[in-house]
Amino acid sequence: MTATSISNQTIATINEQVPSLPEPLRQIGQRIYQIDVMQGRTVVPPLMEPWVEKHFGDVAAVREQTIVKIVNRFTLESGLFNPVRAHRPNADYPEDEALEAWITQELTGHDVFTDPEHETTADVFGRIRGRYCLSASNVAKYDGWHGLVIFDDPHPLHPGPAQIADFLEVALRWFAAAHAADPAAIYPLITWNCLPKSGATLMHGHMQLALTRGMHFARIENWRRAAEAYRAMAGAAYLDDLYALHEALGLAVPAGNTARGFVHLTPVRNREIVLLAPSAEDMIEPFAANVRALIERQGVRAFNAAIALPPLLPTAENWRDMAVVARVGDRGNPLTNRNDIGAMELFAASCITTDPYRVARELA
Repeated sequence: MTATSISNQTIATINEQVPSLPEPLRQIGQRIYQIDVMQGRTVVPPLMEPWVEKHFGDVAAVREQTIVKIVNRFTLESGLFNPVRAHRPNADYPEDEALEAWITQELTGHDVFTDPEHETTADVFGRIRGRYCLSASNVAKYDGWHGLVIFDDPHPLHPGPAQIADFLEVALRWFAAAHAADPAAIYPLITWNCLPKSGATLMHGHMQLALTRGMHFARIENWRRAAEAYRAMAGAAYLDDLYALHEALGLAVPAGNTARGFVHLTPVRNREIVLLAPSAEDMIEPFAANVRALIERQGVRAFNAAIALPPLLPTAENWRDMAVVARVGDRGNPLTNRNDIGAMELFAASCITTDPYRVARELA
């Protein structure tokens, strides 16, 4: 399906699109996802109509709302889509001038990464220097091997493709050094929290690295087990079918020659992109390109990203159907004091306000 053919598609018609796919893809869609499209109705009092028009643009859109519920039967990840929720008060993004002023203020007065070589803790194997970054040991660890990649340019939104590629190359060298120091630590994870809204403690740009033992981090293991269960049921590779379905629905995004990418139908947060690559090296270029595309073409400012790599050594569990998996999601207005997740997201399901088709069209 081409970008032209999806120009008028929306998530609201997903339950019509999947049945209209060619038979093998239709079966994949129905095998992986449970989809339900519901109507939510409200009665708007006359005195409330001006407020509704101001914030939502159309009283009728509030009276009759379309909610799409998509559940992945294998991972049990789910998304509740309702674009009306994007127009709630305080949902707008700030002007970049205000954001830049805040970033400058934080970096001027509270940047403890100004001299990372002398003012951050080091790993027992030392530091790893890249062209645009330096590694450090996290002073308060959430795993036995927990490090940092600290950007030379402190501005969290400045890194371009060359800088991001260097950060990832340093991360891979850090994993090798940590594994050499502790051969039982074999499960690698790279995470990137950009801006405090995303969970970053400090404004200065940095990634976090973890190499754990025994079993991969739970949500990574959840995807591996889903792939194993899918293989047992369908006799096919889960990630191959997952990508093929998203591509057929017009949700693929550019990812180079060896990787694959798509806008996720069951995202954790808005604008989530999933990238799949056969190796860590193959992930570097598409990851860097898609992060920049989200920033430059989607206006994303605060975001979370993670890259999960398969284990560094053979394990008892089966990884044959897993790839290197990257996920990037938008965290919304970086200046608001209102959170973008609540009890629903923590304990039930993700509530999503951005139509995946809009994201796919703008990143095509």
